[in-house]
Amino acid sequence: MQFNSFSYLAILGIVVAIFWTLPKGNPRRWFVLALSILFYGSWSWKYAPIPVIICAISYVCARAIVRNPSRARAAVWTGAILVLFILGFFKYRNFFVDNLNQLLQLYGHSPVQAAFAFGFPLGISFYSFEAISYLIDTRQGRVKNVRIIDLFTFVMFWPHLIAGPIVRVRELVPQLAFQKPFERAMLLKGLDRLIWGLVQKNLIANNIGSWVDEGFLPQSSRANTTLDNWVLAFAFGLQIYFDFSSYSDMAIGAAQLIGITLPENFRFPYHAKNPSDFWTRWHMTLSRWIRDYLFFPINAKYQNNPAALYTSLIGIMALVGLWHGAGWGFVIWGVMHGCYLVLYRISERCTENRPQLAQSPWFLGAWRVFTLFAVMAAWIPFRASSAGQATHMLRTMVIPGSLRPSYSINFYLITLLVALIALIEPYVTERFHKLDGFFNRSGSRMLLNLLAWRPLVYAFGLLLFIIFDDQNTQFIYFQF
Repeated sequence: MQFNSFSYLAILGIVVAIFWTLPKGNPRRWFVLALSILFYGSWSWKYAPIPVIICAISYVCARAIVRNPSRARAAVWTGAILVLFILGFFKYRNFFVDNLNQLLQLYGHSPVQAAFAFGFPLGISFYSFEAISYLIDTRQGRVKNVRIIDLFTFVMFWPHLIAGPIVRVRELVPQLAFQKPFERAMLLKGLDRLIWGLVQKNLIANNIGSWVDEGFLPQSSRANTTLDNWVLAFAFGLQIYFDFSSYSDMAIGAAQLIGITLPENFRFPYHAKNPSDFWTRWHMTLSRWIRDYLFFPINAKYQNNPAALYTSLIGIMALVGLWHGAGWGFVIWGVMHGCYLVLYRISERCTENRPQLAQSPWFLGAWRVFTLFAVMAAWIPFRASSAGQATHMLRTMVIPGSLRPSYSINFYLITLLVALIALIEPYVTERFHKLDGFFNRSGSRMLLNLLAWRPLVYAFGLLLFIIFDDQNTQFIYFQF
């Protein structure tokens, strides 16, 4: 069930109303767990056992860690390998077989055939990482052994189940006691995020997405000019940002409606100062996961060996790309980001004894411009249908050719308009926060907020959602 569907919104309203009529504690906990299982099963019941199995593996291995600390390392590795095997079987099986067949054909051998065809369980990339983080945190003493119902609710919690945010046990499980009383502010904050997410998805992401789809068709990409490919890179970069950010906003908003606070996932990423800053703003919960469980240990091991550290960083980002999808385009995207990060780290080393240069406006401005264009260029292999298509499009972007536009002027104008929205988004957000504070300073203003201002804003947002509804267009990250 898509978050941007009329059926989801209608059921969500009923669910929230029922939730707040239930007694605190276990009744609410069981209600949310049952609802989350139904939500996942509404896509396909045959894959509903997958997150349950991963939960069970995590629970058993975590108990082994607590009961026998001397064998904690083995328990963590056992649990992580089993979870990664399940993830790899469903997500990377065909990718592995296809690449193996290419190698076999290259050396004159017959290709192998996959014995069975399997679909892709929704959200498996996300809840697999959450399960692994639980095992590592248990071993490191950050969390104690969690009750099985809380672990199942943690993994299956419907707002973040399909596409994040990627949550830690210590962030969510303490809230699953469901002891909070109802608060009007909580409800309003949830509605704010939910409706803004709907507008982002239907008004912004979907409108620019149709142009992006046309530009990345094989016959179109072969004829694209240098101008076309750069505009397409920016267009898809904007589309995926507003699409994924909208999902995160709706997830955070839906959770807020029942008193649960999920971590933020985006913070105006295209305002990043440098490649490192970009990853503190883009998909923030994934960045934290990679930082804490992969990069920090490797950084500690190779901090005195820059060559090994930089190679490891590129390798980690290649894995991040592969996590996004089973294709070489995703790997190229990850390697490109790894190279950007290495380049920035080298720059930091070269300027660490030259603070005036490092803080000069032109130097900082150059990094801002480089980061924006480099990040947008990397979206080409992420979106391209093949590595060959990505290579061809990137080549025309690096080797300037024709600047003649190939598409309707509307495509370029819409891309520019969406770019302006991304540009002013932090300033508009700040103004709305100040306006919200203004309304909460006195009783009369608060009444005006509840009876006039917010209903008007919500009605306008829902009107935009309805007008620009595109038959519940699927989210880009829906099956990652």
